[in-house]
Amino acid sequence: MNASVNPAGPAPTPFGELAQRRRSVYAYVDEPVPRPVIERALAHAVLAPNHHRTAPWRFFVITREARHRLVGAYEAAALRTQRDVARAAQRAKDAPVNVVVACVPALDNPRVVPGEEDFATAAAVQNFLLSLADAGVGSLLTTGALAESPEVAALVGLDAPGAHVVGVINVGYANPERPVPRRPDPQLDRVVRWIDAN
Repeated sequence: MNASVNPAGPAPTPFGELAQRRRSVYAYVDEPVPRPVIERALAHAVLAPNHHRTAPWRFFVITREARHRLVGAYEAAALRTQRDVARAAQRAKDAPVNVVVACVPALDNPRVVPGEEDFATAAAVQNFLLSLADAGVGSLLTTGALAESPEVAALVGLDAPGAHVVGVINVGYANPERPVPRRPDPQLDRVVRWIDAN
């Protein structure tokens, strides 16, 4: 995969508009997402900053043809944790594409702080989500007992020391019949404090 992948598509969106437009999408149409679009988003994801250039992020793309394997992992996780198995299976089928995101910290490097590897992976996830939004593709980062389960880790062969699943990203085109709610106006004064010379 080449980081210069740039499939034909809409012109890039100004960042401010893109950041405001990206929303979590919960309902998708049953339409495949072109592989070049996902590859482009992955190429953008790995441009995220990370300390010591360890590239701790891992992405496992599960296509419609392999969805049954994610369904099986979710069902097994639901059984183990006494959750609704049918509902768990449906969650694995919500979107045309699922991307398992994992963090593999470089524990062999004594300078590496494991928490920083998680931060870097989170930054890569945000790049991925924004790139999809720029291409007109919806997404949703899912976490919790199913997405982060040992069963999903086993599905993608995640067995390196300290490696763990961060979440599963649903990817697809938003269902226009179930519009995404408008984002509340940001209230920066509640979350930002300027510390100046005075």
